[in-house]
Amino acid sequence: MEKFSKWRDASTGIQPFLTPMPSRTNANIYAKIAFMLGIILKPILGILKLLLTFVTAILLFLLVDIIGLALKNFKSVYRTYHYIFTSLLSRLSLFFMGFYWIRVETVSLRKGRPSIPKLRQISGVRPGDVIICNWTSYVEVLYLAFRFDPIFTQVYPSSNTLRPISLWTALWLTGSYPEDKPPSSVKTYSLQELVREATINKLGPIVVFPEGTTSNGRALLKIAPTFKSLSLPIEAFSIHILTARYEYDNFSPTYTVGNKFWHFVMLCSQYFNVLHVKILAPEESLSSPNFAIPSAQSSVLPSPSIIQDDVIGSQILNLMGQLGRMRKTNLGMEDKKAFLDFYWEKTSGYAKKK
Repeated sequence: MEKFSKWRDASTGIQPFLTPMPSRTNANIYAKIAFMLGIILKPILGILKLLLTFVTAILLFLLVDIIGLALKNFKSVYRTYHYIFTSLLSRLSLFFMGFYWIRVETVSLRKGRPSIPKLRQISGVRPGDVIICNWTSYVEVLYLAFRFDPIFTQVYPSSNTLRPISLWTALWLTGSYPEDKPPSSVKTYSLQELVREATINKLGPIVVFPEGTTSNGRALLKIAPTFKSLSLPIEAFSIHILTARYEYDNFSPTYTVGNKFWHFVMLCSQYFNVLHVKILAPEESLSSPNFAIPSAQSSVLPSPSIIQDDVIGSQILNLMGQLGRMRKTNLGMEDKKAFLDFYWEKTSGYAKKK
């Protein structure tokens, strides 16, 4: 859309904030029949799946956030109880949303290496480890809850700190206005402080969405300087890098702007949805003793000024781009805020309250 061309990345030509549209193909007779049936069946399917998802969400809240409080003083029991029910009910929610199967692939970026069994990387995630993922939807938030039951975080670039948040807050913040600095009433941590807290108290791994806001999955945004204070080699904790992408024919599960509830209704109305998760082989992560900055990749690294300021962050962005086959843009959180202001003013006649 031309009115949003200001937020098209100049170097790649990609518009990362608008909802992606499916490519147009010549519909055959079977596609036309499926479309006609969909007009009748999809509303019924959407309502049914919506109700089942809401019931599952209520169970998750009651069993984990209410009943689970009684076990909080028994840390080992509480952590096991929390993990079991968060994992079970998060996966059930994804199933009711149409994600009947999730493609998980462990990927090596070194040429000539064979594929790695997917379970090998999962077993190595420990409390205090850092999981890094691109952010395109509330769907990958639920996937990460199902797979790891982690501590989610909100990044604040101005203070280079993180705020631990719950699963519910992470779902709520998806697609919302990104915040540059934390409110005065909110306690934040540096990455090292939060890692130490999670490790000592066995709180689980830490999820960081380094872009700080959602994109439509077609490219990566600039990342916050969360890792600026780190240096190689990273020995205190392990870093696990993931990327999430969706395969779709009609409606994209990515959520960047618009009415979130209506987006959720449309998502549930599809016959099925496909999430493809790629995980970087642990031997090639920045926390691996064998990691080294390859000179051959210098042509695809961010600009020299970014590298000098944030070596680790630059490498994370580079690895995420290669892993998910996504190009890097020069747009970031501030651009997303300006885009949201413009979008709501143009579509509703007034700027949405932040």
